[in-house]
Amino acid sequence: MFTYGQVTVIDDFIDKDYQEKIKLQLLGGFDKKNKHHDSDFPWFYIEDVTAAGDEDSQHRPGLGHQYVEFDDKEINLGGYVVSDYHDLFTPLLKKIGFTIGIRNVNVLQGRSFLQFPVKDRGEVDLPHIDICDKIHIVGLYYVIDSDGDTVIYNERKESETYTIKQRVTPKQGRIVIFDGGLYHTAEQPLNNTRCIVNYNME
Repeated sequence: MFTYGQVTVIDDFIDKDYQEKIKLQLLGGFDKKNKHHDSDFPWFYIEDVTAAGDEDSQHRPGLGHQYVEFDDKEINLGGYVVSDYHDLFTPLLKKIGFTIGIRNVNVLQGRSFLQFPVKDRGEVDLPHIDICDKIHIVGLYYVIDSDGDTVIYNERKESETYTIKQRVTPKQGRIVIFDGGLYHTAEQPLNNTRCIVNYNME
């Protein structure tokens, strides 16, 4: 059973075939038979991967795709599916539910982000929580190997000084499951494209 404050990192959380299926769908490339696949996945431009449109936006652009949208006006309800590609992640979500001891996971929000390498690392993105005023669990799956660590902090409230609880480096097939009440952020990738799938659930 998942506990308050917990952070769990699991490598090869899903089998290699499923890993490749997700990677080819989102990014295209060569399969294990060396056959090339184009990707027609609909990525959308966002002006900041953490706080697009907010006053504290750092204007660090990337591409995103929303699978499940959270309606903060209906905070006691789950999210609603807005993308046909959500079905691709149903087996992943079922396995997360099994891992955390929840038979029927209620998905609140689901998204993917694609970030391109930057010249200078600079500061990390702003610490944040994905959904305010709602107890939830984050399942963050890494589509490909990259730099641009996920940084999870001990703090549950905005702070002038955050203390690091755990850093997780993107690696294909790796997932980090953690208490969504913990502030977290990501470093900008310096050398590689960074692609993640992020689901918030209860």
